[in-house]
Amino acid sequence: MTTRINADQIINTFIRYTTINTTSVPDNQQLPSCENQYKLAQLVASEFADVSDIQATVNENAITVLSLPANCPGMPAIVFFAHLDTAPDNANDTHAVRVKNYAGTDIVLPATDEVIAVEAFPELLNYVGQDIITTDGTSLLGADDKAAIAAGVEAICYMLATPDFKHGDIKLVLLPDEEIGIRGAKALNVAELNADFGICLDCCGIGEYVVENWYAGSAKMTFKGVTAHPMSAKGKLVNALLIANEVINALPEAERPELTEGREGYFWVNKITGNTVSASLEIALRDFEIDGYQNRKATLRSITEQLQKRYGHENITLELSDTYDNVKAGLDKKPEIIASVQQAMRNLGIEPKPLIMRGGYDGSVITPAGLPTVNIFTGAHNFHSTKEFLPAESLRLASEMLLEIVALSAQKVTA
Repeated sequence: MTTRINADQIINTFIRYTTINTTSVPDNQQLPSCENQYKLAQLVASEFADVSDIQATVNENAITVLSLPANCPGMPAIVFFAHLDTAPDNANDTHAVRVKNYAGTDIVLPATDEVIAVEAFPELLNYVGQDIITTDGTSLLGADDKAAIAAGVEAICYMLATPDFKHGDIKLVLLPDEEIGIRGAKALNVAELNADFGICLDCCGIGEYVVENWYAGSAKMTFKGVTAHPMSAKGKLVNALLIANEVINALPEAERPELTEGREGYFWVNKITGNTVSASLEIALRDFEIDGYQNRKATLRSITEQLQKRYGHENITLELSDTYDNVKAGLDKKPEIIASVQQAMRNLGIEPKPLIMRGGYDGSVITPAGLPTVNIFTGAHNFHSTKEFLPAESLRLASEMLLEIVALSAQKVTA
């Protein structure tokens, strides 16, 4: 088929965006959690400042909407979603490196001599002869999710440059702080987008698309103890840390992240703080089934009630909160969305690879809010790692996917 997206151009666009460090800051409750997310949003919006057909807005939370009006009546309104932040796993500035015509050998990252080894990452061999983007080893690459921003921008640029390419209302929405609780999507007014469906680009290798993800939530438990000098502590000391440990021991031993896979859910004890007088415990809850997710919350309530009987109701507290939902229920109501994704991949010579995602994405919040939103590949591998890499052709095809899905919607309207 005709190549619509230029590989060099989209890679240059992506690398330009990576030069702005948008690492999210978990302890900062402001939105966005770092000023550079707003800076990147403004940069993207400014690139369309002189384009009369594009309306670009950046609000005080860095939520950015680029709007391209329909040129064909009756076509679906589609939103492309990407997030502005990169993960807090590594906060160093990105120095992208382009490996030309990859030869199928280990890739040595120049600043650290760290190696992306073929033995550890055999999927590298799928990209022999292609250009691959890495870092110098000192940072994340940030393809999660700046590759998505580049893909959405280049798809819109193509539509602007090709007036006979039929489309409905198209929006590119950039959201802050996806990596630290999907905060931007929660602050988004989904109804105002007035769209039929959405496409996130926040997934993995070429051909992958998400058909299901977690129901996710969190629990925070607090414990009050009674202090006493250890030389006279018998019958007096109540150790808050040991109460927290009782909770950990009461959780199902086999239901931890390190012992589960596939559709198996878990309790993840990820933070404990305090001393003998007071302590707190944070636990992440994950399950693919709503009943299983509710049962995990019930388990924690039961453990809490048992401890309250022993140590006093006022000394043990439990706070439960929901983080995001499984998109499956929403996508099942609109099977044509997944069908379009699959057909677009086949049209582009890509093997469709449905993915049950042990994680979440902006669509996990946007879909329950009323806009069914599928998640497709950017093409990157090893997210949140200094060994993150992005094959150039995979990124180009991610942008082509957006155009192909739009083109398929035009065929349905004009058929």
